[in-house]
Amino acid sequence: MIRLKKLSHFTQLEKIKLFTGLGILLTVLLGSINHFVYNWTGKNAFVGIFVATNESIWEHIKLALFPMFIIFLVGGFLFYHKVNNYFLAVLCALTVTTLSIILIFMGYTLFTRRAILPIDIANFIFSIALGYYTAYRIFFMPRHKWLNYLSIVGILVFLGMFLTCTYHAPNIFLFQEIYVK
Repeated sequence: MIRLKKLSHFTQLEKIKLFTGLGILLTVLLGSINHFVYNWTGKNAFVGIFVATNESIWEHIKLALFPMFIIFLVGGFLFYHKVNNYFLAVLCALTVTTLSIILIFMGYTLFTRRAILPIDIANFIFSIALGYYTAYRIFFMPRHKWLNYLSIVGILVFLGMFLTCTYHAPNIFLFQEIYVK
């Protein structure tokens, strides 16, 4: 029989590893559910700010971005004073996840000339895991207080960009609908 440790018996490092692993799982789960929420709410414009409203790359990035942000927000209350560079780690995780989704999608569709659902799902999961891994590594880098505070501004700009571009999208490839086969 497997015996589970009580959370109070975990070391700080084990708690951070658990947070990272659970963060990946919850982000994948919530992001997958969020793919359908816009239609479930009758295409509610407010809900559409936070979840995918169409089949563009940009909208699908939101499926990972907002659950990650919420999980890191909760994690901030638990770990901000227990790790180095918390906000820098969050900004880098969001950025790495976003760029990874874009670059992998653009890379494989360059060769296939079409989107392929199983590859997109694998890309989504891999990019989220890569983002959390990046955050985990940055948690333990030497502390950079000024860079950590500057990252708060970066996170707010990043989120503001996603909130704004849902309904005021520029006319570039990231915002064009893509149909998956």
